Amino acid sequence: MEGFAVKKSAFVGASQGDIRTEYDLGKMLGDGAYGQVYLGTHKTSNQVRAIKKIPKNRIKHPERLETEINVMKISDHPYIVKLYDVWEDERYIYLVMECCNGGELFNHIIKKKRLSEKEAAGLFHQLLTALNYLHQNNVVHRDLKPENLLFASEPCESSPLKLCDFGLAKLCQNQTKVMTSKIGTPFYIAPEVIAGTAYSFSCDVWSCGVILYILLSGYPPFFGNTESRIFEKIRSGAYDFKRAEWNSVSESAKDLIRSLLVVNPDNRFTLAQALSHPWIAANETLSDVPLNIDIESLTEFTNSTRLRKIILLCVASQCSDRDIKNLREIFISMDTNGDGTLSFPELQSGIARIPTLNISIENLMREMDIDRSGRIDYSEFLASTMDKNIYMQEERLYSAFKVFDKDGSGKISSSELREILEKEGFSRGEDFWSGLIEESDTNKDGEIDFKEFLGLMSNKKLASD
Repeated sequence: MEGFAVKKSAFVGASQGDIRTEYDLGKMLGDGAYGQVYLGTHKTSNQVRAIKKIPKNRIKHPERLETEINVMKISDHPYIVKLYDVWEDERYIYLVMECCNGGELFNHIIKKKRLSEKEAAGLFHQLLTALNYLHQNNVVHRDLKPENLLFASEPCESSPLKLCDFGLAKLCQNQTKVMTSKIGTPFYIAPEVIAGTAYSFSCDVWSCGVILYILLSGYPPFFGNTESRIFEKIRSGAYDFKRAEWNSVSESAKDLIRSLLVVNPDNRFTLAQALSHPWIAANETLSDVPLNIDIESLTEFTNSTRLRKIILLCVASQCSDRDIKNLREIFISMDTNGDGTLSFPELQSGIARIPTLNISIENLMREMDIDRSGRIDYSEFLASTMDKNIYMQEERLYSAFKVFDKDGSGKISSSELREILEKEGFSRGEDFWSGLIEESDTNKDGEIDFKEFLGLMSNKKLASD
């Protein structure tokens, strides 16, 4: 795929009209200040989604909604809620997202009172890696709290945690960006944000410290009957470990909290320091995950046509968490620095654990890196390692086919490929797009029908009609 770059965000739909033509809307899952969230089912693939229905007349800050959508579009991480589709009609905007039916971390804490150190460390590590990924991509969240962390499924104890709600997020040019807006949720807001002075990405690290304190004790470090009293305690950094709940908590866990809840952001831990803290390492559970990667799928991917790789990336971007649980755990275990991508050394170290793989690491990196970023993103990893039993399901492939068949004609044209892939900034001449079609156009009519599409994905050549 030399000179060819496709991003996962290209497959996030943007549609006008009645959302019910594509989705069945079911029961309401939640009702908030900015709209309702409904259970939805995609009519073609039967995939279950969460659909956020936002009345246009309630949108007071349209730039924040635009940022929320853009952040979710570019995010590609196992611990961040996926955005699949955006719909708009005369009265509403709909965000079609990954359905996380395990509930909020907030409710889990209330139910259990407080968590064991091992469970807390596992969940906190997931939060840190998701946030580290966002910061590496110049996104600051600014509203981290247990209510914005969802379990993908039940039971919560065996479910991954997903970061959501980017309504107050900021997409910056770089991590040195200085912000001044006084926003956030009182218990979790950093002292420099309260002060109304300039602050940076470190405000999220403070919120992480508050969350870790709550995970281990069941109550917030800065409590007061009024907002002004809460803010007064936050500004002073006045908290302690005196209550009985802390008697059984290790000194290492307390040390990490002390390093995060530092009033001066210049002296506060960075995310990299938090991720490498001994308490996190001592409770880490994914370092020895076996690399049960389907060698046939990986080899087949490296030998695939350009279009087949694009389609596999599309399918991977639409997969639910339960489809790819094993691959998620493998990816996280290979991502040793916790930045949400695989570097060449990380890929090399991980693949070294598969002695039967007969392909050079350099070639593997080049073939897997579909967006030419120099790193392997999560969806790229899934696309290249998915078992055929996942992507060869006909309803899943037909759903992917419809992503490319924009006009619903039952065929994919070069202009439709161009429309989808060029919207993310990838521009090529007409000969290039026609060449993609020709790779799989067995009947030579200049388009790809679903029969040819299936043949391409099964890696079988079809006889011309």
